[in-house]
Amino acid sequence: MTPEEGIRAHLDLQGGASAGLMLPIHWGTFNLAAHAWSDPAEGTIEAARKAHARIALPHPGEPFEPAAGTVPSAPWWRDVALTPEGGWPSAGADVAADTSRTADVTRTADVDDARTDTAGDIQGGAADGSGQPRVVPAG
Repeated sequence: MTPEEGIRAHLDLQGGASAGLMLPIHWGTFNLAAHAWSDPAEGTIEAARKAHARIALPHPGEPFEPAAGTVPSAPWWRDVALTPEGGWPSAGADVAADTSRTADVTRTADVDDARTDTAGDIQGGAADGSGQPRVVPAG
């Protein structure tokens, strides 16, 4: 399902109008697609903005209360993903820029200095070239 289809399903389940909060799932935890790792999140932000839908953007595993006045809305992946050519799109009115959260990882270029999202692009990833994930301690 594309981000646009996800928003459409969200609206369809509410009778066509955005009355509730959408929580995008099944993205951001693995890099298994040909597109950039951050594309689903960026596409969902844009689709939600166009549909005037409210979305929550918690870090994977981050708890929040859907009925609360505020929900996680910072595009947190921008701190850990490679910046696309031309930079990140503007956050838009529905996603607040949150500079209070910073990542503990740094960006690195892959072998050919290409700007792609692979395990080698993030410090602590499989930079040894094996393509295998590395165990990272929790905490």
